[in-house]
Parts: sequence; C-alpha cells; structure tokens
Amino acid sequence: MQKHILLTNSRFIWVTALLLICNVAFAQMKVTGIVTDPSGEPVIGANVLVKETSMGAITDLDGHFTVNAPENGSLVVSYIGYLTKTIKISGKNNIKVVLSEDSKALDEVIVIGYGSVKKQNLTSSVSKMTDEAVKERPVATLGEALAGNLAGVRAQSTSGVPGEELQIRIRGVNTINGSSDPLYVIDGVPYESMSDINPADVASIQVLKDASATSIYGARGANGVILIETKQGSDKPAVTFDGFYGLQDPEKYVSMMDAKEWLAFNIWKRNNDHLRSGGSMSDPMSARADANKIPDSWLDPDLVTTDWQKAITQVAPVQSYQLSASGKHKMGTIYFSGGYYDQKGIIKETYYNRINFRLNGTLNLSDYLKVGANISASRSKQDNKEAQGKETVIQHALMQAPIVKLDEATRDWGYPNLGITVYPNPLERLKETLDQTVQNKAAASAWAEITFMKGLVFKSQYNYSYDGRVYEYYVPGNVTYNNNNVTLGKSNSQSNNSWSIQNTLTYDALYGNKHALNVMLGQSADATDKYRIDGEATGWPLENIPTLNVATLAKRASTEKYQVRTASFFGRVSYNYKEKYLLNATVRNDGSSRFGANNRWGWFPSFSAGWKLNEESFLSTVKWISLLKLRASWGKSGNDRIGYYDYLSVLTTDNSAYGNTLQAGMAPKNLKNEDLKWESTASLDFGLDFSAFNNRLQFNFDYYINKTDNLLFNLPIVMTSGYDRIRTNLGSIQNKGWELDITSHNLTGTFKWSTSLNLSGNQNKVLDMGGIDSFTDSMWDGKFITRVGGPVSQFYCYRTNGILTADDFEKKADGTPDENKPLVPVYKGQRIGNVKMVDQPTKMVDGKLVGDGVITEDDLVPYGNNIPDVIYGITNRFSYKNFELSVLIQGQIGGDVMFLGQRSLDYGSPGVNQFSHWVRCWKPDYQAVYGDRGDPTPYYLGVDMSWDGTTPNIYNRNSTYENNSDLRIYDTTYLRIKNITLSYTLPNDLLKKSFLKKAKVYVSLDNVATFDNYPGVSPETNSYGNSTTRAGVDYSTYPMSRKYTLGVNLVF
Repeated sequence: MQKHILLTNSRFIWVTALLLICNVAFAQMKVTGIVTDPSGEPVIGANVLVKETSMGAITDLDGHFTVNAPENGSLVVSYIGYLTKTIKISGKNNIKVVLSEDSKALDEVIVIGYGSVKKQNLTSSVSKMTDEAVKERPVATLGEALAGNLAGVRAQSTSGVPGEELQIRIRGVNTINGSSDPLYVIDGVPYESMSDINPADVASIQVLKDASATSIYGARGANGVILIETKQGSDKPAVTFDGFYGLQDPEKYVSMMDAKEWLAFNIWKRNNDHLRSGGSMSDPMSARADANKIPDSWLDPDLVTTDWQKAITQVAPVQSYQLSASGKHKMGTIYFSGGYYDQKGIIKETYYNRINFRLNGTLNLSDYLKVGANISASRSKQDNKEAQGKETVIQHALMQAPIVKLDEATRDWGYPNLGITVYPNPLERLKETLDQTVQNKAAASAWAEITFMKGLVFKSQYNYSYDGRVYEYYVPGNVTYNNNNVTLGKSNSQSNNSWSIQNTLTYDALYGNKHALNVMLGQSADATDKYRIDGEATGWPLENIPTLNVATLAKRASTEKYQVRTASFFGRVSYNYKEKYLLNATVRNDGSSRFGANNRWGWFPSFSAGWKLNEESFLSTVKWISLLKLRASWGKSGNDRIGYYDYLSVLTTDNSAYGNTLQAGMAPKNLKNEDLKWESTASLDFGLDFSAFNNRLQFNFDYYINKTDNLLFNLPIVMTSGYDRIRTNLGSIQNKGWELDITSHNLTGTFKWSTSLNLSGNQNKVLDMGGIDSFTDSMWDGKFITRVGGPVSQFYCYRTNGILTADDFEKKADGTPDENKPLVPVYKGQRIGNVKMVDQPTKMVDGKLVGDGVITEDDLVPYGNNIPDVIYGITNRFSYKNFELSVLIQGQIGGDVMFLGQRSLDYGSPGVNQFSHWVRCWKPDYQAVYGDRGDPTPYYLGVDMSWDGTTPNIYNRNSTYENNSDLRIYDTTYLRIKNITLSYTLPNDLLKKSFLKKAKVYVSLDNVATFDNYPGVSPETNSYGNSTTRAGVDYSTYPMSRKYTLGVNLVF
C-alpha cells in the first residue's frame, strides 16, 4: 500500500513539473542577434542578459548571440569600454545592437605636474589610483592604500605603531646621506608628507616615476612625485557618511620560551655549570656555588608564571567616522568634509587619533573668470609609550623571565631576588611613560583662473600651510632603565610656516584636426620658516607632575630657527600629430637657499616621445588591439633634501674645560662648503602600453636606468682638522629596474571577475664615491658597508657554516678530540658545538688569495641588503549582483633584515628569556663527559631538550663574532594576504521609500595571513626609518596587527 502511494505521488510531481516547464516554454521565445561597434565591426565577448533574470549569453567571434527570453522582455547588453544598452524585445526574434563607445573610458585623464593629459597620449611613466581603489578597504593613512597597488612603489609598513606613516620608495634609493622620500603634491601644493590627509577626501592619486614626469618639479623630484587630488563638488547634491568599527589583535608573537621551557633550560644550565666545575648531581644544594643553586621557588608546583608578550598586548578597537557634503551648480562647486579616526594600539596604552576638516570650492564669476579655494585642518595625537627599540618596553617584555610576576619589578614594588636579571616591569612602564606627539596642521590655497581667449588660460595660486608639533617624553624613576632610577623628561615644540605662490600660463590649440599643441609657462616662489625649542631634565620631587619646570636638574635647553627660500621658472611643450605621434619637453630652473652662491641655481630638462602603432595603416584592420604605444623618455631631476645651512660654517653652543669648571661658549659646528650643489638624477625610460579587446586586457611595461650624480655626501676627514666630516658632492649611484602592470577583466557577465597584477624589480649599485672604495656604519653589534660596485648599505658580517664537530679537531691518543687543536679556523676559545665561522680569502699566497687560518675582523664581508629583488601585488575583484569581494595579496621576493633585537634573545644574561629553540641547543654526551657524576637534564619537567641539529652550544661563545654574523640576517621573502573585503549594496527597490540614495555594508580583514620564514614580528620591519645606510634593521619592532572591521557607506 505504501509503495503504491509513493508511486502515485511521484507521478503527480512529474506531471506537475512537466506542465510548469511547458508553461515557461510557451511564455518565452528564441532571440538571435548581433552586437557591433559604431563602425559595424562585431563586438566579441559582449554580455547579453535577459533583464531581471540570470539568463543570458556571450557573443561569439562574429558578434552573434542566441538567448531564450520573454516576448515582452528586455535585453541588457554590455562590454568593457562601451556604454551599457537596454533593448526591448517587443516580439522580435532577431535584433541588431550597436554599442556606443564610453567616452569617459576613452578620455581618461591623468594629472601631471601643472596640468593633465589623456591617458592614451601619455609619454611618461605614471601610475594612477582612483578614489574607488583608495576607499576599497578601511585605512588609517593614505600610504596604506598604496601598498601592493602600484608597480615600482614600495610602501613598507615598517612597524605597527598606531597612525605610523608607511615608508614609501619609488624606483629604489637614489642617495646615500640624503632623503629618499618622494615629494607629495596635494591639490597643486608641494608638501613633505601626506600624514594628515584623510583618505576619504581623496579623488585620485598619480605617481610620477620617470624624469620626464618629475623634472617639472626640478630640485625636489628626484625621488618621484605623488600627486594627490582631493574631491570637488559632485554633479548632484549628496551627503555621504562613511563609518567603520573594528578590532585588532597581534598578527604574530615572537617564539619565546614558555614558563616550563624556561625552568627546564635554566635548571639544566645551573646543573651543567655545577658539573663543569667538578661537582656531581648527587651533591646537596648547599654544596653548590650560589650561581648554580636551584631556588626553592623554581620547584614550587604553584609557581605563578607570566607570558609577558601577552601581558603588554591587547585586543584593541579602531573606529572611523567621516561625513561629507558636495554639490555642483552652474555657478560653481562645493565639497565639505569632517572626520574622526581613533585607533588604540595592540600594545597597551598606545594610541593614535585624528580629527580633520576640509572645504573645497569653486566659483564661476563669468565665462572668463573662475576662482576657488581649498582649506583643510587637522589635529592628531599619538602616544607610542617608547614601546619599540633598544632597551624599551617590547624588548624588555621579550627578555623578562616568565617567573617574574605582573606586580613585581619596579622601584616601588621592589625587584624580586630570583637570582636572575630582572628588567623594569614592562606593563607598569607602559602605564607611567609619556611619549606623546600632538600635531596641528592647517593649509589654505586660493586661486584665480582667467581665460583670455579660447585655449589661453592664466592661473595664479597662493598657498599657506602651518605645521605645529609638540612632543613630550617622561619616564618616572621607578620604571626607568639605564638612568640610575632617576626620572627623565624631555620636551620640544616646533612650528613650520610655509608660503608659496604659483603662476602658470597655458595655451592649448588644435590646428586642422591634426596638430595638437599645448604650451605651459610657469613661475613659483616658496618660503618656509621653522622654529624649534628643546628641553631635557632629570630628577622630579613630584613624579605625578610631568612638566620640566618641576625637575631639579636641567640637562639641556636650546632653540633653533631656520629659513628656506626657493624660486623657480618652468615650462612644458606638448605636441601630437593625429594623436599618433606624441612629443613632450619640459625644463625647470630652480634656485635654493640651501646652497651657496656658487651653485644656487640648477637646470632640469626632460624629453619624451610616444608612438601609437595601432593608429598606423598596417594595424588599422586589427580591431582587437585597442592600444599599442611605444614610449621613450629622458630627463633630469634634483634632490635638495639636506640641512639648511650646510654650505656655511655655523656656530653652536659648547662647553669647554677651564680650570676645574666647564665654561659655556661658542664653537664652529661644521666646515663650510660654498661649492655645495644639487644631487641630480638622470633617468632613461622605455615603455610599452598595450590593451586589447576594447581594453578588456591592459598591459604596461617599463624599463628604466636612473643615475644620480654629485651625491650629497658626509665625507669623513682627518680629526686633526677639528671636524670628523664635511658635507660635499661626490660619487654616483645607479638604479636599474623594470615594472609590469596587467589588468584583466576575466568575466564580465552577471558574475564579474577582474584581476590587477603589478610586478617590479630594482637593482641598486654604487658607481663611484669620489675615490673612496667603501665606508662603514656601525651601531651596537650591527655593521653596514657601502662600497663601490655594490648596493647602498649592505650588511657587514662574519659568514658561518654550521656547527663545529669532533671532526674539526685533532684526536688525542685515546681517540677523543683535542679542542685546543682545531683543524679549521676558529676564534679563541671555541669548542665543539660552537658556530663554525668561515675564514675568508684575505692572504696572498703564490698569487692567490687564501684564508689566513684564524678568524679576525679581516673576515667581515658584505652579505645581503634590504632591497628586494621583486615586489608584487595582486588584486582580484569579484561581483555578483549586489555582492562584491576583493582580495589583495602583496609581498616580495628577496631582501634581507638584520634582526638586531635577537642579540638579546639568544643566550645572554643569566635568567633572561630566550628564543624557544635554545631549549634544544647542542649538548655533549653526558656519559662520556661526566661519567657517573650524572646528567644535568631535568627530565621530570617533560620538556624535550634533545639537540635540534642547528642550535649551537651556549658555552664558549663570543658575542663579538656571533652577534656580527649571518646568524642575525634573514631572508625576508614573504607573501601576505593583505586584505579581504566583502560588501553588499542594498537594492534600489529597498531604498525608494527612504531618504537614502545608496547604502553599502561591508566586512574587511587586514593582514589576514603572512607566509615567511622570518622569526621577528614582520619581514617589512625597519627600526631606523629613513636611514639609508642602516636600512633593514629590526630592533624589537612594534608588532603588526590583524584587523577585523565592519563598516557602512551611506549616500543621502
């Protein structure tokens, strides 16, 4: 009976389904057709969708399509580079669709210095980011948006400090002692940084990379130029709210010993030291030397332990709220925005917050006169709590033994007597340290534009900016280090006031629809006044009042004033014939007060040309090629990033001994050099721009050679001169490299998928240093060398080759190794299990260089540097209906970091915490060495202490050699899933009855995962920021954070 019912139900379902299918079939019809461009050529791969359904088709090689659709339905036809078209079927079974070209896509404009040009007519190397790409993920600073998105631009997150600017390098390093930072030009005004720019205000970013593009900025363009255009009024009045809230946690912890490993290691060490001194494991504890005794507290099963890394870190909130209003009228435009950003650091007590405002407006006074103004202001506050660096909170948290309690290790609480080295309590130091910078910035520019006749425009712009910073530092004596428990305070205040005026006259004309000419002449003048006051003091009778006037001893007080003046004249001529042959020439003449009268002015010319092969007759029939353009350029630009008065001999205050007292006085600070002149970089660039299938596939390639001459160099001189160095011009550096950008629209239907890939490589080489073969820079245990023929700043170290074994020593009569008679080069005192050092060929024998048999300073060699072989970024964007997903991956191949912080985390002071691998350091055969006196290993703790095969012996080590060895240098090849963002835009049908025009919600993950072999917190780290000669040092860097964000974008 049950079987009969099932069969009956099955028949019913099948019959019902068949009727439904027939009903649908009768309601639809088969529609065929062709899609062409305006010239009648078929469009291959166009999407033909039935409106309000997921049904559709793609046109074939002849532009034909076939689709089933309702008789009264509509077809939506789209293709990259054409305007989307909706066609009503109206019962027709054959339809011809002619798509119109999207003039906006064809006429995409690239902003260049003091002007703009159609992208297709560009003859120089420029990369662009739109506001859509900038706001694709939530960022604190604009530099974060650049990371992984532009070829040839290395945007490096050197630390995770809240609000920290990224280090940006364009096409490598062009200087040794100068600055390698690019020039930032915001709405036409040059700035030294973009730290106060609200990313939500940005309309576009253009990065000028070759000298053809940068020479228009003359003496300040050698390191590249980043042009930032902020938003103006939109076509329709709109109010926009952008907001997000997120949580952050540390992306990575350093692998340190946990409490059980630490106890096992230190108990083993004390046991072993007792055995090495001739004792036995059966001896009572009272028979041991004090340094080898095991405290009873170590054996307490209820011993309280602390994970100091986790103790100083936290899950920290981050939030941002931006509100803007914009509008456009025939009389002008207006844009206003205000924003607040607040980020708590993943290191406790650290933070960054910023409030910002912007007002941009234009006014059309007549057909011939247009005026405008841009006004911005920001205030930020940052407190780092002196968290990163040598002998600071992070380093001490890593070094602090896990048996030190959270409420120990301050002057007030007392330092525990544990028989080990104890550092000031890192958590309390964070709470009580002040390391705060408050920055107030304001900028205003006003301009007027007069059109004398068609194509002839004069523009005059006046700019003013103010940058004021107040820095306060205060560490009370109960948590200070290396200051004899005396409170220390510092304070400085500085202000920069800058004025500039720019005048340009532009003529733009087209003759006979063939000859296009653009001529621009300009003049600018800049003035900057800087003022700084510094103070430092010690000894506070009232430690709850952290101001210098309370201190008992003033250590230092000084004021400084500087003035900088520049004047410039510049011009550019651009010509193209039928938009097929493209020529461009620029020249700039700069004068700067930073240089002496002998070399105050410098000339910076450039030339570039382009040829659109796709416009030639021999390619005119190849319709699938949208653009095929060859480019070549040459030009010069300069670098004036040096001190303000290096060409003069200036005086400074100094103290000299007179009798038994110090007397205040004045002394020369530096040797003058009135012949000091510009660094100049000559750039040769060859480029290929290619796009196909109506820009569905785009390909851009550049190869460049940059040579910087007259390097601004701190030349060491003999000390008998009274000085140790002089600023001068000598030598040259070369950067060779390549860049590749590929954009592909892989799928263009209802489900869309596009990919952007950028790759770039750079090779840096010092060509000459004025007769100097090399110079070294040293700090603590780190050494760096810059030498002719190599890149700037290589690590200078001893090479190692594994571990010394019994086979590396002569044998005694009983067959055991004689560790006093090595068969390989060693430094004094080395034994089996120690690091094997490489003896470099430094001695000439029979016309050949060979090793001298001993390890000395002569065996130091250049090894590795911080410049990667390749940097890359890959962005995949997916969309389906109202959902969008983007995934950004970025990374590098090659490059090295010197992990100087490791010197304190390898076995050092007694009881200091170490890297976890030291638990499994090299150990001898205890039966052979100690016999019946015993085995020092505390097996009862259950920790695996067997040798891991790589970690050396902790005894007989010499830090002079091992700290300066390649054991501190790591390859920083990495791949990072930088960001994943998923968004959903609410359908318009849901918004019709609301006051919203658009609503989007999204979730975003930053620093999702990093794949590398670096033991520190991040392979991008660089503890010495802008130092060119100390690049790639990690000294206990602030860790990177992983960020989870929920945000909304609302348009009213």
